[in-house]
Amino acid sequence: MLKSKKLFLMGIAVVGILVPLMFLSQTTGNVGSHRRGPKTKVVARFRDNVSEGNKTSVASPQNLYTNMSLDVTQQERLSTLKRGCKVLEKKGLVPDSVKARHLNHILVDDTYQVMFCYIPKVACTNMKRVFLLLTGKMNTTNPLDIKSNDVHFTHDKHLKYLSDYSSEVEINYRIKSYKKVIFVREPLERLLSAYRNKFMEKSEYFHRRFGRRIIRRYRDNPSESSVELGNDVQFIEFVKYITDSSTIMEEGYNEHWDHYSSLCHPCLIQYDYIGKYETIDEDTDQILRDLRIDKIIKFPARGATYKRKKTIDTMADFYGSIPPSDLRLLWKIYVNDYKLFGYPYPEVLKQFLPYSPHH
Repeated sequence: MLKSKKLFLMGIAVVGILVPLMFLSQTTGNVGSHRRGPKTKVVARFRDNVSEGNKTSVASPQNLYTNMSLDVTQQERLSTLKRGCKVLEKKGLVPDSVKARHLNHILVDDTYQVMFCYIPKVACTNMKRVFLLLTGKMNTTNPLDIKSNDVHFTHDKHLKYLSDYSSEVEINYRIKSYKKVIFVREPLERLLSAYRNKFMEKSEYFHRRFGRRIIRRYRDNPSESSVELGNDVQFIEFVKYITDSSTIMEEGYNEHWDHYSSLCHPCLIQYDYIGKYETIDEDTDQILRDLRIDKIIKFPARGATYKRKKTIDTMADFYGSIPPSDLRLLWKIYVNDYKLFGYPYPEVLKQFLPYSPHH
């Protein structure tokens, strides 16, 4: 019993050390994304962009779109992010620059001068559909006419990413001048959504790339079929994989469960809009209207493509099966995402892991 408790406390200590290191490394590299930027050592120098004040703020008189204005909700979200970033900066966790190839989650449209950082499992497919329509190369005006698989593969060649630009000047000009949008989601809900999508549904790549490894590592006496196919990963096994220090140290996280700081650099890029999955209909309406593209594009309503029970309605079922020790590790791993974007201590953890300052 004492040995078990000692091992658990050692695990907590390891995560407590690794999480800040992960946050630092995430601003300089992203493991798991299928896109890669140019091999050149182009650097985006963020301090140069923010030292003069946020010139691209929608509250500035130099706005490209005069009808843009931040409502109270947006002001609160941006202020929360700014406060959180200051805390991390004081801890030395926010660098001055990042290599261009690590800006590979930021979509760019030069015609409308807008950038969007996509985060998997936060309606990124629908937003990519919007950017594909903006190219004028799709034979439709309805985003849902573009098949999901085509969005990420066939038509991806039509999309432009910030990492595609080979000049530091080009990158920094867009960071300074374009409107910048990010959408986030309750972190543990997003994590569960990724599990349901990649491990409970047919996804051969994820089954073979991650499922087989997870089963071999965390299942006692797995069947030959499970080891070969990797298609029956249990949620507890997935959580063990996420919270394992060797995953963090040796592999890093795939983009579907990586941190927002790693994918979008929110403490380096001054976003003009923070949209949330929970209010996606209202937020996208506002953003498309302010960008003056609401007349040509209608963002799909939340739930328009749902084929099963919503993830938020399954949270207690899945997380209720996870031991408190693992829930505590999950909280430590994703706590910065919660704080940066103003998400409270999750309701599902209140049920199974009462909050305490020591978490």
